[in-house]
Amino acid sequence: MIDRRTVGALLVAAVLALPGTAVPMSNVGGAETDVKNEKMIRARYDQFVEAWNRHDVEGLAGMYAIDGDHREPDGAEADGRDAVALLFKRQHDSVFNQSRLMLNIADIWFVTREVALVDGGYALSGARTPDGKELPERRGHLTAVVLFEDGQWWIAASRLMIPTELPYKP
Repeated sequence: MIDRRTVGALLVAAVLALPGTAVPMSNVGGAETDVKNEKMIRARYDQFVEAWNRHDVEGLAGMYAIDGDHREPDGAEADGRDAVALLFKRQHDSVFNQSRLMLNIADIWFVTREVALVDGGYALSGARTPDGKELPERRGHLTAVVLFEDGQWWIAASRLMIPTELPYKP
């Protein structure tokens, strides 16, 4: 069975492959529109950081599209806004209940007027083991797809990654 993401990707690829339908991937909406939307997306992530640091699980999950998903570096997955809320609740009721998040959104690429790719880094401090021992600051990368619907940008897919040394690289 093909899931909705596969169907969506195939549809986008098919439309872009049609002669005369491909659009430039940069500056899709024009400079003025891109600047306006970039400010909106950056403000959305500022709200995300504020909600995280307040440990406002409903506020965090409310920034996701209804069918949005989230992937953690350890492989934890949450599909759909309700599952994202449950994941964040488990985290903020335990290991992240005293955590502080910082984000650095480096790039925002507009794929279409309603779809953008967000790329940046994060630092999470104050996480604790179940016995209360503070963990070292966690630094990683964030990549997300955001969608513009109903006048605002929603997180459709969020991926976190922690860089690690690979044994086959010097």
